[in-house]
Parts: sequence; C-alpha cells; structure tokens
Amino acid sequence: MRVVSRTVRVNDPADPGGVHLTRDDVWAALVRKAENAVPFVAAMDECTVLERTDNGLVREVVLGGERVREEVVFRPKTRVSFLRDDEAATWVIHNDLGEDEHGLTLTFLGELELGGGLEEEAAAERTGSAYLVALRTTLDLAREAVRGA
Repeated sequence: MRVVSRTVRVNDPADPGGVHLTRDDVWAALVRKAENAVPFVAAMDECTVLERTDNGLVREVVLGGERVREEVVFRPKTRVSFLRDDEAATWVIHNDLGEDEHGLTLTFLGELELGGGLEEEAAAERTGSAYLVALRTTLDLAREAVRGA
C-alpha cells in the first residue's frame, strides 16, 4: 500500500486581483468533479453516474483505458472520497478541503494498492503528479464558474 499526498493553496495571496474562491465555490467544483470528472482529470475518458446514495454516488469511469467502478462518499464542504476495490486494484482517494493559517487548502490523499513492487511505487508517483494537475484544474474550473456566475 502506498500513500500519496499533495496539497495546494486555494487562493494565491500573491494574486490579489484573482478570483477569490470560498469554501462553497470549491465544494461545488468537487461535487461537479465527482459527477463528471472528465473535464477535471486528464487521464479520464468517461464518467457515468450509475446510482445516487444518501451520502454520495456510484460511478463508472474509464481511466487510462481501464473501466473502473468507484463509490464516491461526500462529507459536505470538507471531503470527497473515491473508493475502488476490485481484482485489479484497491484505492481510497480523498479530496480534502481544509484550512491553515494562510487560508483554504485542497489536498489529494491517496491510499493505493496497485500490485506491489517498483511498478506500484512508480504508479503511485505518477498518480500523485497527475492528481496535483487535477487539483489545480479543479480550482481553475471553480474560478471559471465564479466568473460566469
């Protein structure tokens, strides 16, 4: 099992003229991402909601050519979790909306079991790098939504 974590600051204090995102703005983007991750995750080709639950949804995604079923659990305005457990891989991925002394943060935390060995280590590192891009894309799309509102 590999643990990968990446955190980005939601609002850049060096860009006072930029679009300032609130917790609600980022949360809305995280929900959109759970429902259709294609615009948010470069490696994702398809995303279909199969079922809605009391606290989330079940979706099927095509990620890097592989069809994957995930359970998505919402902890409103703090965390979205993506859970996969099948014969090919197991993961729990959290998108955490937090706060530190400088303001809002968005964190990817992945617990990944991808087969073990050096291949798993390399895959975990690629996942972390790809998810850093996805975090930034999530914030960019949140800013676009705020500008368009």
